Amino acid sequence: MIVVLLGDLGFTGPLNVGLAVLSEQRGWGASGIGWVLAGFGVGAGAASLLLTVRGHVPRTGLVMGWTMVVGAVSIGALAHLPRLAGLSGALCNALIQTECDPAYLGRVSAVASLGSLGIAPLSFPVTGAAIGAWGPGPAFAVSAAVCALSGVYALAARAVRRAELPKT
Repeated sequence: MIVVLLGDLGFTGPLNVGLAVLSEQRGWGASGIGWVLAGFGVGAGAASLLLTVRGHVPRTGLVMGWTMVVGAVSIGALAHLPRLAGLSGALCNALIQTECDPAYLGRVSAVASLGSLGIAPLSFPVTGAAIGAWGPGPAFAVSAAVCALSGVYALAARAVRRAELPKT
């Protein structure tokens, strides 16, 4: 849950507030934001499809941690180059569902949703204020650091690092 929350806290601000600022500064317009968001959606959808078809990713927890770190670097670079990884989010959700006792899956999913949909959006005004005060580069860098913490935590926590999806 910590990995998911940190990842969402670092990701949602730049994606939802930062893209609007970058679009205005670069003259992308609404269609530019749409294309960038579509790219994120295609990446996340492709990662989910890969997991659906393949089912098993060897050393899932380790892969998830490293993709989060790489994704954090991408967030930091987003102010300069709009690319981002989507595999880490799909792996987080898959591991939560796999590792959770079925009796608690509803509660655990609710807590994950609370973090993603209830707490992470609180980063919107913080991101907006940071962009207003320091510009997009430093604000995206701080967001990237928060995302990197999620990957570092995933790599440092032995249970997460060694987590596996079942082989099908």
